[in-house]
Amino acid sequence: MGELLNAYRDMCRKRGWIPRKLIERGLSMLEDALDRCEEIVLFLHLPTGYGKSTVTEALVRASLNSYPFFSRVIHILPMRSIVDDLASRLSKSLPEGVVAAQHMGIAGSPFFAKKCVITTLDTFILNFSKIPASELRKALTRNIAHFDFARGAIYSSIVVFDEFHLFSGLGTLREEFKSLQSAVGSIVSLASTGVPVLILTATLPEPMEEYIKEELKAAGVEFKTISYSEEELDESVRESLKRRKISFTVSGEDAVKIVVEKAREKSVLIILNKVAEAVAIYNELKKRTDSVVLIHGKLPERYKKVAINRLLEEKPRIVVSTQVVEAGVDISYDVLISAPCPADRLVQRSGRVARRDSDIHGEVVVSLKLSRGPYDKEVTERTIKVFSEKFNGRTVPKLDFELTSRELIKQVYRGFTIDGRDMYRVITMLDENVLLDTYDVKYAINVFCGFTDSFGLVSAYPEFRVENDLTIGISEREAKHFLRKNRTVVTVDGTLRKLSDTELHHLTSGGCLAVKMILNNIEGIIVDSITYREWCGDYLEELP
Repeated sequence: MGELLNAYRDMCRKRGWIPRKLIERGLSMLEDALDRCEEIVLFLHLPTGYGKSTVTEALVRASLNSYPFFSRVIHILPMRSIVDDLASRLSKSLPEGVVAAQHMGIAGSPFFAKKCVITTLDTFILNFSKIPASELRKALTRNIAHFDFARGAIYSSIVVFDEFHLFSGLGTLREEFKSLQSAVGSIVSLASTGVPVLILTATLPEPMEEYIKEELKAAGVEFKTISYSEEELDESVRESLKRRKISFTVSGEDAVKIVVEKAREKSVLIILNKVAEAVAIYNELKKRTDSVVLIHGKLPERYKKVAINRLLEEKPRIVVSTQVVEAGVDISYDVLISAPCPADRLVQRSGRVARRDSDIHGEVVVSLKLSRGPYDKEVTERTIKVFSEKFNGRTVPKLDFELTSRELIKQVYRGFTIDGRDMYRVITMLDENVLLDTYDVKYAINVFCGFTDSFGLVSAYPEFRVENDLTIGISEREAKHFLRKNRTVVTVDGTLRKLSDTELHHLTSGGCLAVKMILNNIEGIIVDSITYREWCGDYLEELP
């Protein structure tokens, strides 16, 4: 028996768990390739709630026992909130000082030196591409960065890409696939030199998977895939998924009315596509009940953590959310009410109901009264059509729902292709050419406005208090709006400064705003109190 499998089984034995067959098979396949010194990119398609995070814990435990093929684990997730949550959970089960969260909001291991680093894609790509995220300002202003430390840590690791389907906004409007191309470029570069890579997902759309595999084939990199079917699932998991039932409905009723009716006897999670709509529905529900929590992407980190803690510890009767709870947050509700969205997103959201083995029945309601937000009209309409034809008005075992949904995702995206390789070429070129350094990376960042979709986010501070944990990440378009409206920025030393006409024109004209702000020693912008309070709701009442 291999060391990885031993580490996993020993971990399960100590906790009284039954090891998962698909995880065991994946670890065996990984170790077999490493023993033969073969390149390996392993796709692990696992059901929602299957325990993907235990893969990382087993890998870390093996590395702590001087496993010869990698010295650390770097686990990459799409959002800061779930980075913090996973790091917290792993810290409780691994020795002290082993686990660190590292992203733009926290510096637990700036150069990825810890044995287990949980990070975001934007931070990972910066570290991989010769500008450590912790030194971004210094790199852009002085052309200096200690990038070899971080790259050395990456190249001596096993790299785990988790919730991979969320690294691209496939199905959204005006998607450039910047994050996806960067992720795939790094995967190809790493695997080509023998760094083992795992890709974990429950709902990876076929166009994304084909894009990754085509690039791997072109580079001559071997890959393997483990996908689950009814026959291959553990008997206990299979029977549990058969026992739990899912009802599916497409409704034209008012969403608030549905929530109120369902919440009389059941717990309800409603997921919206737009922050403004989430806030409006939350305010309406607050008039009727106190057991309701709001969480969305425009909450500052301080309040986002408060909201997630409430979800996990208090389990409020009603949760109003945006896409931030689609993955990584381990909650189970009786009823999901979802705004129209692409098929893979809908399945991911559905994974938040009837999630526990003790659950009996879950409901999924797609409300046509809610906005499709940033999602492509054709994709959302296809999704509603194929899911309605298969499930509308029916109650089916959760196993059937999950297995059939995978085929429906393929149906929705049939004919879709992912084009463009600009960012892929940039990432692989910066990695392969040892003569390209921080100066060259700086130039590329300025041209492309970063290597991931979230790079261009701008920190927005409330005008009534300038504190880092009250900042909210907003888009460049929104930031330019508030710059023109308020003409006030926060400098790197925390002071407020009014912009001159020349400065305002420079910042709001063409080019990457995020880069311009760094070069001009600007930390963030000011938003007015009214807008900020609309985003944060009654969380501000807790502000001392």
